[in-house]
Amino acid sequence: MKSIIALGFLLLWSSQALAQPAPTSAAREPEPSSRDWERILPVAADLKADGEKARADGKPILLFFNLSGCHFCQFSLRAAVVPMYRDPAFREAVIFRQITIDDGKTLIGFDGKRVSTHDFASQYKAMFTPTVMMVDGAGKQLGDSIVGVASIDFYSGYVETLAKAAIDSLKISK
Repeated sequence: MKSIIALGFLLLWSSQALAQPAPTSAAREPEPSSRDWERILPVAADLKADGEKARADGKPILLFFNLSGCHFCQFSLRAAVVPMYRDPAFREAVIFRQITIDDGKTLIGFDGKRVSTHDFASQYKAMFTPTVMMVDGAGKQLGDSIVGVASIDFYSGYVETLAKAAIDSLKISK
């Protein structure tokens, strides 16, 4: 009897799946293991300029620290950070920047000095990845960082809560 019910469910599911139009390649999300997720979020290049814009607009900056090939970083991007970046309300309220610690590149820090991504992450104690951090326009941390992925079920909620608290803290300080 159980196998008949399971077969019926499978047939119902497959008929519904066949009735759905196949997504076009443009609409399809990148695979979870794909580096395409990392290409969606803007890379930090000039945090001094980003900081000036953040101060002028009264916005916090979300810094996402990751490592190349980090599966938990891919999860963080897919489950929380990229969906927030794509949300018009968050995009209006937050500046998003990504720092890949091991890419061998440099960026301009909040102090206007050129620094390696590795050294910048070290200065912010963000060497364990993924790390999601909110900072103000001067680079001062707003709230505690989210380091690693402790709970898959609640992760996106933790990141959203951190961002909303940072947004609210800047509204209060005006």
